[in-house]
Amino acid sequence: MSPEKIKSREQAAKQIKLITLDFDGTLLQRDQIWISLRNRHALRECQKKGILLVPCTGRSAAMFPPQVEQDASFRYWVTADGARIIDRSSQTVLVQETFTPEESAELARLFEGRDIYSETAADGSLYFEKEVLDKIWQYPVPSHHVWLFESGRALAAEGRLSDFLLKEKLGVEKFNLFNVPEDARRGIRAAVEKLPFAVLFELAPGDFQIRCIRTNRILSLQKLLEHLGLTFDNVMSLGDSPDFDGPLIKRAALGIAMGNAEESLKTVADDVTLRSDEDGVAAAIEKWLL
Repeated sequence: MSPEKIKSREQAAKQIKLITLDFDGTLLQRDQIWISLRNRHALRECQKKGILLVPCTGRSAAMFPPQVEQDASFRYWVTADGARIIDRSSQTVLVQETFTPEESAELARLFEGRDIYSETAADGSLYFEKEVLDKIWQYPVPSHHVWLFESGRALAAEGRLSDFLLKEKLGVEKFNLFNVPEDARRGIRAAVEKLPFAVLFELAPGDFQIRCIRTNRILSLQKLLEHLGLTFDNVMSLGDSPDFDGPLIKRAALGIAMGNAEESLKTVADDVTLRSDEDGVAAAIEKWLL
């Protein structure tokens, strides 16, 4: 990095008042549940300096890690990639941009009743088809999701999922489908692509995530910053995903890519820190802010 770039970024660092933190591949350890002691210490030192720590993740509120959920100093949560922003202090939703109940039901009809392990994030909770939840041990539950079921947070949708969403007037934040049978993948993908209000991401072969086309992490965070009297000039952002974290890392005054991020993200970031399993968040904070 040239001396001019270093100086420019050092000046930007002096204006940082808010840090956005991705979870998986960034803040959390390999178990995707816990924050390391070094990362936790660095975050506490930031808080002492009056810097706000804002989780900014694709996870719904129900899947936030215990250390974040139990710490009231994490006041603002950007959940489901910007679908909902929550002020936990006042228990209010500052931003909500989800599927409508009708759109949610239309999407649910694509996979309901087909014995597919699916998670429906709505209103900060995770819903499952009752038939699936009753025999959840038979499905490919991600290892870091197990605690959700052990804690009793997984909620059953009675009857057909689409009818349930309409009856409860629930606008879905996102759908996660895991291990979709190969003969069903093409049909689901093609059907979603025809809908003007939805976008599908294939996270792994047979693992789909369906989000609302109106959900936008940048626009949602912009509303939070306006609420706080801040701008993107006051933001430091850390992440590892080019698709999900990339736009914010490029927009922030100081965008940091994790060492385990793809090269396409590293090239647009202001700096590259250590890997997530090497306490890269702490290393970046110590370098630029402490």
